[in-house]
Amino acid sequence: MSGLAHPDWAAPLLGAWAALALLAGAAAWRARGWLARLGARGVGAGAGRDAALSAALLAIVLALLGPQLGTRTVAVPADGIDLVLLIDVSRSMDATDAPPSRLARAREAARAVLSGLAAGDRAALGVYAGAGALLTPLTHDAAALVELLPALDTEWMSDRGSRLAAGVEAALPAFEAASARPRVVLALGDGERAALVSDELLDTLANERVRVVAGVIGSAAGATLMGPAGPLRDWSGEIVVTRRETRGFERFAAASEGAVLLADEWGALDANALLSAAKRGLRPGPGGTILRELPATYSTAPAALAFALLLAELLAGARLRRATPRLRRGALAAVALLALGASAPALDELEARVREAPGDARALVALGMARAEAGDPEEAARAFAAALVRAREPELIALASYDLGVALLELGDFAGAGDAFFDALAYAPRDAEAKFNLEWALRAQGSEPPPPPPPTPSSEPPPPDAEPEEAAEQPPAPEPAPAPPSEAGDAAEQPALAPEDVARWLESVRDVPPPALRGAGEAGSAPRRGPQW
Repeated sequence: MSGLAHPDWAAPLLGAWAALALLAGAAAWRARGWLARLGARGVGAGAGRDAALSAALLAIVLALLGPQLGTRTVAVPADGIDLVLLIDVSRSMDATDAPPSRLARAREAARAVLSGLAAGDRAALGVYAGAGALLTPLTHDAAALVELLPALDTEWMSDRGSRLAAGVEAALPAFEAASARPRVVLALGDGERAALVSDELLDTLANERVRVVAGVIGSAAGATLMGPAGPLRDWSGEIVVTRRETRGFERFAAASEGAVLLADEWGALDANALLSAAKRGLRPGPGGTILRELPATYSTAPAALAFALLLAELLAGARLRRATPRLRRGALAAVALLALGASAPALDELEARVREAPGDARALVALGMARAEAGDPEEAARAFAAALVRAREPELIALASYDLGVALLELGDFAGAGDAFFDALAYAPRDAEAKFNLEWALRAQGSEPPPPPPPTPSSEPPPPDAEPEEAAEQPPAPEPAPAPPSEAGDAAEQPALAPEDVARWLESVRDVPPPALRGAGEAGSAPRRGPQW
């Protein structure tokens, strides 16, 4: 046996997976096409991870559908079956080709089946004609059901047509959903119009593991139905002849692993054969259980495959994130280049365009990308910085800031890169890659050794053999206040200033910058705070 535990889920689940796969594939194809036209490196780097995610989703879908192959033996904690006797009480059951009538033969077969049930079996009684009705719940008291059989006749229902599907639908609620006992519907009738059944009902029988066993009463030649005024005639005036039909019963049996048994020429059904068909595949088990043969469902294997694929994709992504920041140009960069033409312009063409329109921020972004691809991150950073001060759209500002940060990372300027990624997040707060690169830059900046402290001013004169350049590197000391000249001209012999003179001297130099800051400014090494666009 092979199939699915939930075949009705197949169409929506597989359809949803196919739609997602097509959308994702189309998006990836467009992105790779853009990047390929831009000449970007590694345009297919994410194809493997996309394929792994698609395969994992398909494996999850298969696990939900529950593929079935072969059978497995299950010990059911019960000692019997649940059986619903479903008797046809339509008008055609008055036919006498199974004397005294088809309905009388059906009541006789039902009595024999109920008498042959084991002590642990439970039974219920239902009838059908143009509609179906469940007359009793499942009970161990088979004798009580036998007493109801004589009251069944073709006047039970106002609609005296024949709809086996309506009777089966009425019988299904008798079975307890949480019960693991075998479920059987034993239908006794002539089979007329039984082929009028929906595929949904057949799928329900298969899913709920309800077996349908049919006992067909009547003859192939048929019989004429008699009314108060003689033979019954149809709307065209023809005499109505009713015959037994097996096609509908066979559809029910095939869908539920049931069976169809025919009555003999006198209309008698073998009750033992009916019970054997109802209990087929059941055998006594240990501890008063019943061994059932059920389809073997394999959901663990596809679920394990999905878990392995997702874990591999997660580990691959984590390894990539640990190794280096994601230096991508992004779809917006591709759009910026494609807006300038159908294909990626050469570096010379981009420089010419920038000279013609120096205020075109998109052209500057494209130029920076081309310079970065050419291996010149310093010139690329200049182009991105120029685009940043000229851009007006938030998306373009975020893109230029991000690419400026990428270029500065390649140059090793972690502080400047961090400032650029801060600016990018100000305009695109949900940019996950900008957040990652910012964190990477900040960590890289924190791992750098601190700069050496500036040399402290010393009042000692430089040694006589000091190089002129080394002496020039010392920050200039503040000029002392004028003091009375000494006769020897030696500063060490000058008298100390009085407190009033010190206060007056401090007042006179309050606007002079500190020596270290002034020296750093003159040397051009003021602390860098990053671009403030």
